[in-house]
Amino acid sequence: MGFFTPLIPIVMDKYGLSLSLVGVVSMMATLASALSQPFFGVLFDRFGVSASLYLAPLLTGLFVSCLGIAPSFTVFLVLLCLGCLGSAAFHPKGASITPTLSGSHPEVGMAVFSAGGNLGFAAGPAVIAYFISVWGFRATPILAVPAAVVAGSLALLLPSGELRRRSARSEQISLKGLLANRRDLAMLLRLVFINFSLNVGVRGLSTFLPVYMTQHGSPLTSIGALFTGMLALGAVASVFVSTLSRRAGKRTLILISAALGAPLAVAGYVFFQSPAGIVLIVAAGTVLTFSNPLLILMAQNHSGNSPAMASSLIMGLSWGLAGLAMVPLGILGEAGGMPSMMVVAGGFPLLSVVSCLRIPRD
Repeated sequence: MGFFTPLIPIVMDKYGLSLSLVGVVSMMATLASALSQPFFGVLFDRFGVSASLYLAPLLTGLFVSCLGIAPSFTVFLVLLCLGCLGSAAFHPKGASITPTLSGSHPEVGMAVFSAGGNLGFAAGPAVIAYFISVWGFRATPILAVPAAVVAGSLALLLPSGELRRRSARSEQISLKGLLANRRDLAMLLRLVFINFSLNVGVRGLSTFLPVYMTQHGSPLTSIGALFTGMLALGAVASVFVSTLSRRAGKRTLILISAALGAPLAVAGYVFFQSPAGIVLIVAAGTVLTFSNPLLILMAQNHSGNSPAMASSLIMGLSWGLAGLAMVPLGILGEAGGMPSMMVVAGGFPLLSVVSCLRIPRD
């Protein structure tokens, strides 16, 4: 899924897209990869469906890797959305069984799960940028081969029988538990809003900053390297922060993510054309993403025994709403200029500070 960010300038040029249409593309990808997750969450909480862990990465790799040979913009959107659905099918099931595979350290287990996804997402920009610069845009289907290797390896390392045994508890629950306790439901919605606010800042970076960099003459490989570094640091930081959460508390670390990440992002935008601006952008992306596994785990603890559904709300609904926000941000960028729009996106996580303060201490 990380392939898409550095492709934005290429797609704009190939299909003649405006900035607002770029926001629409980002929105449609988010609708498929994020807002569909609650549906998959309900399905997995009710029926299990462990095969999604093997098929989802394969389908995502296949469809997204074929973007380079799309003959039209319509086909490009179809391939992108199908790939996003594969991603949506993986996350709720993967996140819901991770604590059961983590022994007495669910925080670390969830952090490793989240870091694995973030590292893969981080590798995407550098991989696709290098691949296109050497072999060209139309050679991207070759990159579906590693996805097939990953899916086959996962099936061997975690056989379906073992997976069903370890997640038997999850296959006996339903959505009713999620709605049974109003206090838990309010807490869950608060966590969704916090993650939504953080993701508007991160998605604003990944959607529009490549366009801004291209306008200032940055090569595709530089764009890929910047976002790979930013997301990789965030992945590593999430493991450290999750380990630290037993001492510092989840609420404190989530609050730091929102309160510190936004000023770093705004400062990075303001000083972007200097080396200090690049450092600030990387720091902002790192801080805004390191709290993600903590939010997922807290949501599962307030899920009423519906862990896949709770995970899908954090990783799906909040991500999806953040993707929808890219459309008005794109319109704002066309009307008021790119710098003002990026400052709005970067400062957006500050809206969640009050909600962070209302999280009970753990």
